[in-house]
Amino acid sequence: MTQQSRMAFNNDPATYTDARPGYPDELYALLAERCGLAAGARVLEIGPGTGQASQRLLAEGAHVTAVEPGEQLAAVLSQRFPTERLEVIVADFEDADLTGPFDLAVAATSFHWVNLGRSMPELARLIPPGGWLCIWWNVFQDPFKPTAFRDALDQLYADVLPDLKRPSGGLPDRLQPESWTRDLEAGGWFGPVETKFLSWDNPLTPQRARELWSTFSNIINLDAERRSRFLDGLEAIVRDRFGGLVQDPCVTAVYLAPRTGHS
Repeated sequence: MTQQSRMAFNNDPATYTDARPGYPDELYALLAERCGLAAGARVLEIGPGTGQASQRLLAEGAHVTAVEPGEQLAAVLSQRFPTERLEVIVADFEDADLTGPFDLAVAATSFHWVNLGRSMPELARLIPPGGWLCIWWNVFQDPFKPTAFRDALDQLYADVLPDLKRPSGGLPDRLQPESWTRDLEAGGWFGPVETKFLSWDNPLTPQRARELWSTFSNIINLDAERRSRFLDGLEAIVRDRFGGLVQDPCVTAVYLAPRTGHS
């Protein structure tokens, strides 16, 4: 991942806030049941953006230390949630000055941006045995539920952005538990890893589809002409072929791992 791609979201925090959906209620129930999310819990959040997950963590009564490298995203996060239970640190997680300890560390659709070689030992330092690491992603496609909308979207990619089209038959990286289990258990600090795939539908109007796709780093980093052609085509698909509303099947991929006694 390039620095340009990683920081692309920072340039338009308002659209990111409005367009990115939150996460299923089932996820937070899992964090409460298994990982100690409750009033007074000390939670470290890596890459919170503008607070799609922070909002719920705070609503559960947690004290959240949020490490966000994007200055504009961090500013919006602080403005949205003016509470003493939220501390926002503007830094890459690998370079942040953190003391801990934390009961739970989370990363919501952000852990693919961190340097695992540096981050896993740091997480092990900050989370004592008995604590938890939980990472998750919203995957804006359910490959197990093909739809006419996704067929039309694939054709749009092939016509307008053939270099960005996902190879057919492959699963998104976030839905490949073997790789993430291996990475999270490396070093022996966390594990065993438990995986949950939570299914949900994302309602898309033409405008909402345009705004959501305009927050994806591969679309942000296109030149203006190609980006407009793609987003115009996406709007037209939802409006003209599906009557202005699509229920798009999505998945939230969740990986939970307890802190072991390994020092």
